Amino acid sequence: MDDWPLFRLGLQAVLEPLGTRVEHAVTARDGLRAATAGGADLVVVGSVNDLTQGEAIHGAKRISRPPIVVALVGQASRAEVGRLLGAGADALLERSVPADELSEALRRLAVGERVLAPSLVPALVGATGGAGDMQVGAGDGLLTGKEREVLARLAEGRSNQAIAAALHVSPATVKTHLAHIYEKLGASDRNEAVARAVALGLLR
Repeated sequence: MDDWPLFRLGLQAVLEPLGTRVEHAVTARDGLRAATAGGADLVVVGSVNDLTQGEAIHGAKRISRPPIVVALVGQASRAEVGRLLGAGADALLERSVPADELSEALRRLAVGERVLAPSLVPALVGATGGAGDMQVGAGDGLLTGKEREVLARLAEGRSNQAIAAALHVSPATVKTHLAHIYEKLGASDRNEAVARAVALGLLR
């Protein structure tokens, strides 16, 4: 659902080759009616004027068999990121997301991951309350205890030096832990590591 015709056509051009039947909706209410009647597996919420994105997402998640919901946003504020995640969005992506990244996001959603654009991570950290409030799930077996500690401080936006000081280790040790975290999460940088950690439920 999106009120820009060319944007809807662009989404269709990406989704149909993936075997997805696409139904357009200009308004959120029309989109929700179509999703309910057609038993949609995926709802993409773009720019709509009759409801807020959060209301559209919440409406989609109240369908008896809730679809995967992808929200496409512009420059999202901390409050907006918090509202969209709280409404139940399974993915937050930039409105300008390239076709290949959207396809990859849909692949990850299909296997149960939550997907967040790395560029939205700073706003996400702010939306969760900032430094000290970002927690790492203790039950995961992917990261070691020390790696989880490093990851939590990474999510707070701390530098390697600050992480080292907080954990009473050397910056070289932090660098080693980060290398292991990146490898295990399939990430190439700090923002992507935090985004992947949130998507995998390692950060909350």
